[in-house]
Amino acid sequence: MSMTKIAAAKIVCKTLIAAAVLLFSGCERQMHAQSEFVLGTVCSINLYEAGSAELYGTLFARLRQLNDTFNNYSDSSEITRVNQNAAVAPVEVSQDFFIVLKTALDFARLTGGAFDPTVGPLVKLWGFGKTPRVPSQEEIEAAQKLVGWQCVILEGFTDQEAAAPTVRFTKSGVRLDLGAIAKGYAADCLVDILRERGVQRASISLGGNVYVYGKKRDGSLWSVAIRNPEKPGQNSFMLKTQDATIVTSGAYERFFEQDGKIYGHIFDPATGFPADSGLASVTIVSKTSMVADALSTSLFVLGLEKIPAIKKSALAGNFECVCVDTSGTAYASKGLKNSLSALNGQKIVWF
Repeated sequence: MSMTKIAAAKIVCKTLIAAAVLLFSGCERQMHAQSEFVLGTVCSINLYEAGSAELYGTLFARLRQLNDTFNNYSDSSEITRVNQNAAVAPVEVSQDFFIVLKTALDFARLTGGAFDPTVGPLVKLWGFGKTPRVPSQEEIEAAQKLVGWQCVILEGFTDQEAAAPTVRFTKSGVRLDLGAIAKGYAADCLVDILRERGVQRASISLGGNVYVYGKKRDGSLWSVAIRNPEKPGQNSFMLKTQDATIVTSGAYERFFEQDGKIYGHIFDPATGFPADSGLASVTIVSKTSMVADALSTSLFVLGLEKIPAIKKSALAGNFECVCVDTSGTAYASKGLKNSLSALNGQKIVWF
């Protein structure tokens, strides 16, 4: 989620120069889009003819509220309060927190822990958000002992709704990090507001999370470019779609280099190291941004061969994906055949 000022400056630069997806709105006349640095990235919203100071204000206020909920680098955030106290006694949490954590735990169960919301000790150890470094094997093994989604007990919001939801940890040292799913939830929350207000079309970009809502004013589909993970300044694919979220995860989004080796920010809990599944990027196309956010991270850790099994899950919903491996080969699910086109001679292997 949000980072310290130094790390935040770095992610702003990467977002502007090497963002995973670049949204094209075509020739449609636009009212002024609005942008703000929140959730650890540059968040941009374009409401077109529905744009107003009041509605933009409502949308960005909602993003700031969610930032205050999920910001691991704030002493006053809800997630910090949970991390500091849940090993001592159950901690009451908000509905936003409950929904995101429950979904994260569901994905942890689905992926056998490849997606794990308790990866916080590893993120902290490797210094992402502060001063990144490669820790010793002994440090990694010690941190891994604190990682385990089964240590999180989430209760409440039952059918009877008899009690407020609570979170507790079964051992001390557990640290939640919901950065791999919270931005997706935030995008979904913005779309909910757009629906309630009767907005006809909008585009939302929260770093690597894009949501195109409705159609363009001329009735045509949106065009979303997916960038080349090996050359982030170039686009490899163009996707035509509507009412969909496009979420990309890749090691190139946030990384550091030490002794000539690149270390990305997406961790494999099984090894304690940055994920090394052979994939350079994973782009998910779905109707629900929170699910797409979790899927992009999950599949980046699991690798290409696990996609068919994940697609069978009801939790994952009906999603499509574009994956680029570390050799530059692109793979895309067949459901995108009529909407995805390659640029610059990029070959696609359909599966």
